[in-house]
Amino acid sequence: MKYFSKSPEEWQKRDEEKEKEFRNRKNRIRRRANFILVVNLVIVVFLVFFTKAFFSNKPEGVIGPFQLVIETKESYLPNDPLDVRVKVFNREKKKENLVLEDFVFSIKRENDTVYEFHFPQRVEKEMEAFESVLVFDLLREEELSNLPGGNYTITVSVKLNGQRVVISKVVSVIEKWQVEVEDLKDFYFPYEDVHFSVYLENISSKSRKIRVESIGLIILKGNEAVFERDIPIEKDFVINPMMVEQIHEVSFSAPKESGDYIIKLKLKTESSLIEKSIPLFVTREYQKDLKGLSLIIEGKKFVASGERYDFSVKLLNEEKKRKYIVLKNIMIVLTHKEPVFSYAYSEEYRMTIEGYSSREIFKTTSYDIIKLEDPGTYKLIVVIESEEDRLMKEMEIVVSE
Repeated sequence: MKYFSKSPEEWQKRDEEKEKEFRNRKNRIRRRANFILVVNLVIVVFLVFFTKAFFSNKPEGVIGPFQLVIETKESYLPNDPLDVRVKVFNREKKKENLVLEDFVFSIKRENDTVYEFHFPQRVEKEMEAFESVLVFDLLREEELSNLPGGNYTITVSVKLNGQRVVISKVVSVIEKWQVEVEDLKDFYFPYEDVHFSVYLENISSKSRKIRVESIGLIILKGNEAVFERDIPIEKDFVINPMMVEQIHEVSFSAPKESGDYIIKLKLKTESSLIEKSIPLFVTREYQKDLKGLSLIIEGKKFVASGERYDFSVKLLNEEKKRKYIVLKNIMIVLTHKEPVFSYAYSEEYRMTIEGYSSREIFKTTSYDIIKLEDPGTYKLIVVIESEEDRLMKEMEIVVSE
């Protein structure tokens, strides 16, 4: 029989060749994949051993069962004393014997030594499981404050159970100019006059001179500017360390629409731009009663005779919705047969309290020296009033001999 194309035998042969070629290609791909997998495994194993050999995962300051640690904040203001403690921790769940020798503590700013302490004697102590022991407390030895701005390196070197261990930590003393505002209310009504003072604070250990060229005032709603003004100042100011100086009094009309705004202040100086952002709430209505609010007194309920007493008072919003409150009167009395402390504020006091949040309305300061000398039970009474409502909270304080 004559075929116009290939015979069935030829087609079968061609199919067999194609299938063979497909199997060969599949085997080549599988061999290549297996080769790549083996190479990757070799690389991973090499990296694991290399990392273990050259990069130890052991925490800093670890010698045997013990770890030497420097405890301190990362940053300080110039007038804050450096609060640094050195401790040893027993990391084991059994008793261990600790021996310390030749203890050296130092603080340096660049190449200058600010403070150094050396204790060469041998100290030995048996430590309980997971116990920590205080080795050095800087505040007990020296009060270091009013330091120039910059980075300070704290280094501890000690021989721990016969092995020398050295650890270090860097802390920074902040030095900057900061914008502050005063007399800004918690919220305003549409078109109400907004009036506040702008201050510049010298956060530094020394007096500094600065020239303020202008203040940029921008009111933002979201990302949109609804009001802008540039206020020329062109004045030099000399400000003492950690003190403030009034730069200008700002006034403008609150936006006509209720909502959440941002006041953005930009102080332009000869060399920089100092910025500050403050929330501005505008509302047509406020809550005249005190429903959904409660008073919280935070303070000790048991104190010793003659001990200084400090406390604070907060107003808690117990509901989800933000509240705008206007207080007309605040009265606080601490009494024991007769008043030993009293506070009264009868001017309008506006408060914005977010849902399920609290706002502080009073806190004792270093000027409020309250000492409960006579043993017995004292009563702390707090009363606040709005236009249409009144809240009262009492707390008893027991003073022991």
